[in-house]
Amino acid sequence: MKKIIQLTIFILLFSACQKEAVLNERDVFKKKVEAFEFLSKYHHQLHIMIGEEEGDIDKAFKEFSAALASNQNIELVPVNNAIIRVKIVNEDSEAVKRLDYLVDYYQSGLSMQVEAILRGYGYLESFSTGDALVIYDRVSQ
Repeated sequence: MKKIIQLTIFILLFSACQKEAVLNERDVFKKKVEAFEFLSKYHHQLHIMIGEEEGDIDKAFKEFSAALASNQNIELVPVNNAIIRVKIVNEDSEAVKRLDYLVDYYQSGLSMQVEAILRGYGYLESFSTGDALVIYDRVSQ
């Protein structure tokens, strides 16, 4: 009897540890919105790094890198991978230019995905990204 109880406990513990956290649509939507807002907030640093705006290139890179390193949003994995490829930080660096291209297009894609999800619920009006989650909560009920 003791072995059956131990086996049952082992199976329950093992199966509980094997289950991955399942994201629901709201979680996915929220991550997209947060990733978009993150990229919007730090886009200025990228423009400094490629020489489109005035500022300290090394400082801008460090600010962007540090913020990205502290952000665990799965939607930002491609951006994280791109910043790892940056070995030389100057406005002529191909890796820095590619990072900027990625962020430009990725941010546009996130914006379209956020809007697509809201449109899928029938929300056709313009909106601020800061209001997107509140709108989602209202229209998805």
